Amino acid sequence: MSQQTAIPPANPKPGTPAGQPATLPTVKGRLGEASDSARRAMSGTPGRLRVLALLTVAVSLIFAVSAFSTFGSTDDALRRGEANTSQLVRIQAIHTNLVRADAHATNAFLVGGLEPAAQRADYISSLSQASRLIAEAARNQPADGPALGALNDSVLTYAGLIEQARATNRQAMPVGAQYLRVASSGLRSDALPILDALVKANEARVTAEFGNAAGASPAFIASGVLALLVLLGGMGWLSLRTHRYVNLPLAAATAAVLVTLAIGSISLATIGSRVDDVRTGSYAATLATATARIAAFDAKSNESLTLIARGSGSAFQKAWESSSEVVTARSAVAGRLRPDAAKLGGLWVNYAETHALIRKADDGGQWENAVKLATGSGATTAGAISANAASAAFRVFHALGLDRAGAAGPAGMSRS
Repeated sequence: MSQQTAIPPANPKPGTPAGQPATLPTVKGRLGEASDSARRAMSGTPGRLRVLALLTVAVSLIFAVSAFSTFGSTDDALRRGEANTSQLVRIQAIHTNLVRADAHATNAFLVGGLEPAAQRADYISSLSQASRLIAEAARNQPADGPALGALNDSVLTYAGLIEQARATNRQAMPVGAQYLRVASSGLRSDALPILDALVKANEARVTAEFGNAAGASPAFIASGVLALLVLLGGMGWLSLRTHRYVNLPLAAATAAVLVTLAIGSISLATIGSRVDDVRTGSYAATLATATARIAAFDAKSNESLTLIARGSGSAFQKAWESSSEVVTARSAVAGRLRPDAAKLGGLWVNYAETHALIRKADDGGQWENAVKLATGSGATTAGAISANAASAAFRVFHALGLDRAGAAGPAGMSRS
């Protein structure tokens, strides 16, 4: 009989006895061991103490992150609100300077020949300030850049037409009036709508940032209350287990959270109150005064354009009436909000009375007398005060120092 020899298994795993299959732990087995270890670590009083420690650390960290995020976002909102408010005032200053330049250009055109040097200087100053502020606004708010570029093109076109109107007016050529009307109507149809859109966009930004600054506290308060509940609950549980009424580490943490929550809530409430005061006070007053001033210059331009049209200026007179309504309404708002603007309405009434005399003279066939009333700088031979002397567009708004607008936002936007 032949003998058979047993063949050993190939490549046995080192350390594994011959004839026994190698075994590897499964993933399920490792997870089970970890789960059992965690249950043993968290079981009993020592385990519950570990859970309490982890929970208190977690809620404290959540509160700390929430506090940091809340105050950081509030500060950022105030910074953006201040920048957007300054941009809004800057845009309105551009608007004001453009309609002011047009008021000077149209009024000087009535004189004929070489316009008064003072009015020419005011026209050049207003146009240069508008151009400077356009460049400054584009640097400070890139989002407004494309619109400001289009605005600058419109301003250059307007300035070119005004120069053509001046040149032909000095030569007593009737076409000069047409150049002037085209320039003024182009300013209102091309440039001013761009400014209106920019004002609305920046007002929306300011309103949004005001809201962000005033409404940043709910998450902070909620996380603080949660931390306090967990810490107080932990101290209560420990007092039952250890018969010690105060646990110093937990008591210190509770006190720190409570003080931070109290001081933070008061600070956020103060910021919110200040933002509301600015929004309904100095900010609203600045917008109302600027709107009134823009409408006043626009009314003065339309007064001159009505006379330049010589009997066919009814559309300009209607535009004057619309602007006058805006001045009256916004002056009343500004007068309620800032004491130094309380006289706006009364002074505008004085100018409106002189404007009524101008219209009476023009409609009665006394065009030269109407022009004297519209272009003079003091009392006329008839004893009436000229429109330039009575116009709030050239007296009240200068007195309020609003020609320096654009350098900063309304008072009260400081974060301090």
